[in-house]
Amino acid sequence: MKICFKFLFVFSICFFFTSIVNATVFTSVANGDFNNPNTWSVGSGMIPGEMDEVIIQHEVYLNLNSKKIIQNLLISNILNVNSGLEISGTDSLIVLNDIQAALHSFDKELHLWIGGDAVVIIEGNCHFLRVVENNINKEFDFYIEENAKTFIKGSFRFDYLGAGPDENSREIYVGDDALLDVEGNTVFTNSKGEDFNFVMANRAEAVFRDSLILILNGTGKEAGVTLSGTSRLEILSSVYLFNSSTASDDFAKLRTTSAATIYIEGNVYMEAHGARTKLDMEGGGGNITIGGDIIMNTSGEEKVIIDIAEKGALYLGGNIIRPTNFGKLIMKDEGVLIFNGSSPQTIPPGKLPNSGTDSLFFKEIRLENTSSQPFILTEDLIVQDSLILTNGNLVSDLTAMVVLKDGAIISGSSNAYIEGPIRKLGTTAGQDLTLPIGTSNAYAPITISAISNPSSEVTVQYLSEPPPFGVETFESAINNVSTDGHWIVEKNANTGNLDLTLTWEDSNEAGITEIDDLVVAGWDGTEWISYGQESVGIVGVGGFVASSLSEPPPFGVETFTIASTSSLNSLPVELRSFDAIPRSGSVDLKWETETEINVSHFLVERSVDGINYEPIDYVNSKGGASVVARYTSKDASPSFGWNYYRLKMVDLDDSYEYSSVEVVKLEENTSILLYPNPVKDVLFIQDTEGVEDEVRVEIFDRNSSKLFENIIPLNGGPVRLAIDDIQSLPSGYYIVKITGKSGCQFLNFVIAE
Repeated sequence: MKICFKFLFVFSICFFFTSIVNATVFTSVANGDFNNPNTWSVGSGMIPGEMDEVIIQHEVYLNLNSKKIIQNLLISNILNVNSGLEISGTDSLIVLNDIQAALHSFDKELHLWIGGDAVVIIEGNCHFLRVVENNINKEFDFYIEENAKTFIKGSFRFDYLGAGPDENSREIYVGDDALLDVEGNTVFTNSKGEDFNFVMANRAEAVFRDSLILILNGTGKEAGVTLSGTSRLEILSSVYLFNSSTASDDFAKLRTTSAATIYIEGNVYMEAHGARTKLDMEGGGGNITIGGDIIMNTSGEEKVIIDIAEKGALYLGGNIIRPTNFGKLIMKDEGVLIFNGSSPQTIPPGKLPNSGTDSLFFKEIRLENTSSQPFILTEDLIVQDSLILTNGNLVSDLTAMVVLKDGAIISGSSNAYIEGPIRKLGTTAGQDLTLPIGTSNAYAPITISAISNPSSEVTVQYLSEPPPFGVETFESAINNVSTDGHWIVEKNANTGNLDLTLTWEDSNEAGITEIDDLVVAGWDGTEWISYGQESVGIVGVGGFVASSLSEPPPFGVETFTIASTSSLNSLPVELRSFDAIPRSGSVDLKWETETEINVSHFLVERSVDGINYEPIDYVNSKGGASVVARYTSKDASPSFGWNYYRLKMVDLDDSYEYSSVEVVKLEENTSILLYPNPVKDVLFIQDTEGVEDEVRVEIFDRNSSKLFENIIPLNGGPVRLAIDDIQSLPSGYYIVKITGKSGCQFLNFVIAE
């Protein structure tokens, strides 16, 4: 093995110094000044210049008070003496090709030190290599300190071999206010001996413009990248952490401490076979930001770990992916996991099949996703400490819901809340607890009074639709109840009495005008019962009403809504549907209402920019407190391109609210293809330009009746539309509305006889 390494090294020297015709090779003959001719083997008072190759085999010092250019630089201790180059000063050294540092002697040191205000520019590659393996090698270092800056235009490699117990704890060190900038790949490998460490400290900065690859293999014991102070490392590509060492169960890891930060633009691939890999965030705010996914690939437990401790934070723009069902998340102290992507993200399952004891331990989670798509749970999300919803909703159901453990808290707003049920276990730490819930189009949080029993269990959900059992039966204290939505509250016997505070926004309950007449009402199985009003108020465009402390709803009453003791609060029109269907040169508008109370009329409004609307039709209300009513209108002259439609629903007192917006794009589609057309048996849909991942497909007949609606993944190929009985549809003309991330489009097809 030693012979092989020496041969490779000699070969590399030969290639290194035959690449430049007419180059002079300057080899150090003694310790000394780079600018002193006595340091070099070349006579006649010469020092290295722009056309020259430099071999340093001693300790050489270079003070840059003017720009210096050389071809190549090799630092070697093949003479079995300490060797290295120390660079300082205020100007720059430009190496037009490569820098190589080769450690041959196990009991002598080798180093490259750059400090002061010096600037080193390496136009080629920078490669550090231990040529021989040994268990007692001395220090092998690359230091950049003070205000120095180093730019590597090619790749940066550090091959670590044979480090012993006397090895310095920092092989590569970037400290003070120094900067390291690498354009090519950065590869750190430890294949034998003790720890290898790339360390950044103080206010240092580093930019890796291509991938960082950290490899621990052979019998190497650790390979680590550690940041402290307020240092910052930017990796503008992906990171690969690979560990197959057989010597120990130590880590190949990225680690931030203090207030240091690592920014990774791409994915992080964590792979372990035998030993372990780790992302480690700790200290007073050390954090790692990852723009892509974390892929945790291992075949054993406790091998691939994300560890967030103290006040550390992990900002994740993608997803946590565990293809082999292993991979562990540890959260301690005030550590926090923040999902902050701009595309839809997924909360990973806490435990995967066949994963043994491996799990993701969620303690404090923040949702700060900026896309318009919500998070969708696939299993219960167990929150040990806190769930902070900042931006982006989270969709749950009875098979996959948010579960707050004893003492855990949650916060949210109209910009971020739970669409579906949420369960609270145990106590609320002596405080009332507001649960931010709603539906996809309505935010309606509920506050439950303090719970002291650790065996308590409460589940709440809001549904933006009238209760299914009717609204016509009231006790004498109630005049009417909301037909816009209701809350479901389920609790076990250990919970005891709960006081409830129901919250609405103006978009939910536009008919509320006299808040003093509001009460909390519950359905007892026969009629609506009033549970009084302890407090009531207006907050922003909405408000709240709390049940009376002397009349807490009893166990068994599970459905609640807002009620009025007088007729002054009309609780309001309920819009069942609103559709815009294109015709040849026109657009049909259709809508249905569930109930109408004190409704005067509807204004149909159109916009071409989605901002400025104008009325195009006036339609009187048909009235009726609980009767389904159907309406139609027509836009006879829609604009070419995008057309936005909404309803302005006006009450008798001139108060009003708007419907959701329906969008029609009138132009020939160039991306989505339907075929065959005419169709007889099977209809296919295909995105020919790869624009859409999935689309909502709606099919209407020529009378604008909707026959089919479904979300269909396109996956870049033709997809068979899931219309089981398309053969049974009558022959004729049909309209397809396709809604994707690029907007709404319309196509026509014909079913042949």
